[in-house]
Amino acid sequence: MASSLAKQRKRILEKQASQFAPEVVSGADTNSLHIKLIDFEEDRKYLRSFNAISDRVEHKRNVLVPKYKPYVQAYLESGEQFENPIFTNLVIWLFDIKELDTAIDWCMTAIERDLPTPENFRRDWPTFCADEVLAWAESESERGNSIEPYFSKVFEKVNKEWRLHEKVEAKWFKFAGLHLIRNEDGQPQATAVGNLETLEKALGLLQHAHNKHCKVGVGTQIKKIEQRIRAIRDGTNL
Repeated sequence: MASSLAKQRKRILEKQASQFAPEVVSGADTNSLHIKLIDFEEDRKYLRSFNAISDRVEHKRNVLVPKYKPYVQAYLESGEQFENPIFTNLVIWLFDIKELDTAIDWCMTAIERDLPTPENFRRDWPTFCADEVLAWAESESERGNSIEPYFSKVFEKVNKEWRLHEKVEAKWFKFAGLHLIRNEDGQPQATAVGNLETLEKALGLLQHAHNKHCKVGVGTQIKKIEQRIRAIRDGTNL
């Protein structure tokens, strides 16, 4: 039985055959894509032979991404926008190995070009990117590390452009608000912040999160921030 990638390869080649002449298309003709997809399918089969997720990640980082990244770069530089499973799968792998610079840029390119996610992949590109970057930001924040520039770059899209499910959007605004009121131990604590502008910004973010999804779990922190704001304005409990 043919694999999903093999079926996808057949469908893509049939589609390209109806669109392009047999000559080379910016260095990425249908024949070269056909050969690459056969090789790529074999590499994916081998990847599935690893039981440990960490071993799969290392194989992607050390072998597969270096192998296919130059081909994808050439595909992107050609300006062609035909469906390319190697590109879309590599976007996923780049997030897996935490190569976020390229992962985010290529994901946004996939969105701009209206390219589909890999077959059997349930999330769309904006949701996938939002989930991956937020999980990374939460992990880095817990370690006391910077979450920039990646968090702000994606948060701008979440805030202004992408139409995400309410739960996903609420989680982003919750994290953004709580991140502003962290204490020295990295925990959210309204009383640790003395700047009214910061508190009001955090309050607005958390209120937005609550409005998007009331079960996101920010009600207590909203009340604490409101109390802190009143205390500063009244000059009490500073």
